[in-house]
Amino acid sequence: MTSESGAADVLVVEDALRFTRLVRITPERTLAQVLFLEGLWPTKPFCSGLGRCGHCLVYVAGDSEPTTDERKTLAPEILEQGGRLACRRQAEGGLRVRLPFAFPGTAAEFAGAFETKGIALERAVSGSLALAVDLGTTSLHWQFLDDKGVLAQGRELNPQLAAGSEVMSRLGFALAAPDNARMLRDVVSRRLRELTMALPAPVERICVAGNTVMTALLLEWPLKGLAAAPYQKPHEGGFWTRLPFQEALPETTNPETANPETASEGAPEDTGSPDGGRTYIPPQPAPFIGGDLSAGLAALHFTAAPPPTYPFLLADLGTNGEFILALGPKRYLAASVPMGPALEGIGMSCGSAALPGVWVDVAVTPFGLRPRPLEDPDREDSGAGNRSEAQRKSDRQRISGTGYLALLAGLLRLGLLDRTGGFAAGDSPLARRVGLGLADRDGERRFLLGPDVYLTGRDVEEVLKVKAAFNLAFSRLLAEGGIQPEALRAVYLAGALGEHADLSALEELGFVPPGYRRRIHPVGNSSLAGAALLVNNPEARDWIERTAPMITTLNIGQEPDFFSHYTQRLVFRHV
Repeated sequence: MTSESGAADVLVVEDALRFTRLVRITPERTLAQVLFLEGLWPTKPFCSGLGRCGHCLVYVAGDSEPTTDERKTLAPEILEQGGRLACRRQAEGGLRVRLPFAFPGTAAEFAGAFETKGIALERAVSGSLALAVDLGTTSLHWQFLDDKGVLAQGRELNPQLAAGSEVMSRLGFALAAPDNARMLRDVVSRRLRELTMALPAPVERICVAGNTVMTALLLEWPLKGLAAAPYQKPHEGGFWTRLPFQEALPETTNPETANPETASEGAPEDTGSPDGGRTYIPPQPAPFIGGDLSAGLAALHFTAAPPPTYPFLLADLGTNGEFILALGPKRYLAASVPMGPALEGIGMSCGSAALPGVWVDVAVTPFGLRPRPLEDPDREDSGAGNRSEAQRKSDRQRISGTGYLALLAGLLRLGLLDRTGGFAAGDSPLARRVGLGLADRDGERRFLLGPDVYLTGRDVEEVLKVKAAFNLAFSRLLAEGGIQPEALRAVYLAGALGEHADLSALEELGFVPPGYRRRIHPVGNSSLAGAALLVNNPEARDWIERTAPMITTLNIGQEPDFFSHYTQRLVFRHV
């Protein structure tokens, strides 16, 4: 590649094998974003541009001064060698950058950093194949199904992560340049295509359940209504469409109910039984109440055992908290609140999604704090051959969102954390022994939990923000519904907390009222369960399409007293 205007708009990138590539830069992009969009990054940063995890380490030629984030994250010897964080560096023409790994073979290898050569199925395929997808801001979960049930399933990070860790930063990136939204669509679409191509038979139907922003990016819906108040949803959802890689409509499709000319724009086609090669998009009830929550509601209605009894609350918690209060079969209230990526482990000092080896629970024992890592004997480290020793080392000792909640609840119980989120001195012998881990490092107070894992005051603050947002949504929905907390029959917990949540931690930290633990029912990934239901069940599709218009949404974030109600909940007790 050459530049018509010389080196001013070209970046020189060299890999660990001394191969060199010239990359044309675009103004206002970070170095990490440029490498991401060029397909030169074989792994996805854990912190998504927040400058905390060190996974985007590159070596920059010249005398550039390290930033504060770089000094905190990288060792002095790395800094002396020119080590810098790509997420904290603007891409500048003429810059020479060396990567600590070899270039990926092709951009396609990057686009699915967990490239699928072939998927091991649990048994032989029986009947038609379908793919259910939960497309989250941080993670992508999938299941392959046939006429007998689940054939294979998996989870991985959303390949868009390097463009922003939560919905508003992802929207900002998509709107910053004309081609950005198309790039974000393509990396997800390409990954879904790779998944479908890894099976021995064609995938006839797909259901993608995602929040409104992820769905809008995938289908190229207008984004401006989601980027600024007053927010507007770009589409109602509840229809069949085609993704870019899917084949044209089959000849058997009724031409009166299909419009091939508008299919690529995400417009409804045939809302009856699909004939193959098409994708169902669940209803999108509100600007930030998407198909992930409507799919989860359908899963509760059709598959929960025992069936839910009104009134109940469904809370799907990730980077955005989405809530539906079901007051009766024809009355639903919904709300969404920004929570940030802390529950996904993103942006925390030692955070990670709940992957094998990551701490998903931390118990207080007579011998101190005991972490419980997530086990997976079949784990395969994708792309490990291209990772440096420093990067592999940083994968050790990570903490998931549920791990952080259990850890903070344990410290609160020991008196080592006060209700405002500040570190404290405990009185008991056990507390004093555990409290020996409290120390000052790099200008901040840290709780040292091991050789390379620690908790900072900033980490505590991020969890406190999550708690306040949950607490506020919970209280406002119940007040609007005219019911007291004791009248609520159940809280169904989905999303980042739905699989490994410590229910006592939620009560101790003030997410829910005291004594509420028995009403909380973790339901795992209800969005994925709903997608698996909707892709094959026309009765379920009909029910959720009839139910979605009955959902009334509260605009909590735009209420005049939002800030005061939010700040008074920034304590570890229920308000």
